[in-house]
Amino acid sequence: MGVTDFEAVVLGNGEVTVRDRRTGELMHPGLGPEREAELLYVRQTRLAERLREATSEPLRVLDVGLGAATNALAMIRCAGETPRTRELRLTSLERDDGALRLALAESERFPLQERHRALLEELLEGSRVERPGLRWTWLRGEALEALDRLEAPQDVLCFDPFSPEANPEMWSVAALRRFRGALAPGGVLSTYSASTRTRVTLLLAGFWVGAGAPAAVKKETTVASDGLAALDAPLGSRWLQRWRRSSARAPHGASELTPEVEREVLAHPQFSVARGESAC
Repeated sequence: MGVTDFEAVVLGNGEVTVRDRRTGELMHPGLGPEREAELLYVRQTRLAERLREATSEPLRVLDVGLGAATNALAMIRCAGETPRTRELRLTSLERDDGALRLALAESERFPLQERHRALLEELLEGSRVERPGLRWTWLRGEALEALDRLEAPQDVLCFDPFSPEANPEMWSVAALRRFRGALAPGGVLSTYSASTRTRVTLLLAGFWVGAGAPAAVKKETTVASDGLAALDAPLGSRWLQRWRRSSARAPHGASELTPEVEREVLAHPQFSVARGESAC
């Protein structure tokens, strides 16, 4: 796998992104790379607010799917612009450096990566970058295997692998349970997918799940956590009603919904917590 497995593509809005030739999938096809990274993995995770918390503990962020490093660079920019006392400890998971090497090779088409060339080349060379207030580590290889090498639970999970169709092993209940196990108390997962299957899978994996901000053609994205506190719009009775009518009620990796899985979804404590009517 390498640079030739990827190509630069111009989106309808004029922004340039990366396509994986093997799967045909685009990175950040909706809003474009930089805006989508800012919306989903900086604002939606309340990254600046978390960096300002009055604690000496570092803020640990897991970047699931380094790609061309757009998400990681958005988080690093936020950390650099935020008055804070917390160190950002960013860990990226990625098995293939081809997208990042492509972005650096075509610098005129990827100005963000060009502005951070020295940082990115250091990461490519040694899989680790340290700056004042920042430690960035790249755990190369298969993401699920790399989870065992995390130094501590993560406060933020930026979940941005390719789609369930192209990368099914990352979206299974078993895989998402692994990511749930890597989440620190009060932590949050943000992802671009708002499909019913994704949300069912997250619920079965032990997350509490809510609707996230819209992103271009997507009316919603998804936020998940270990409770309601981090969710502005938790899934509630109206979502359950839509789910019961849906033709895609099963989790990723299952062809149909079994009675046992249906009971497990309905028994999730998220749906029995006494609260006002959810927006979802």
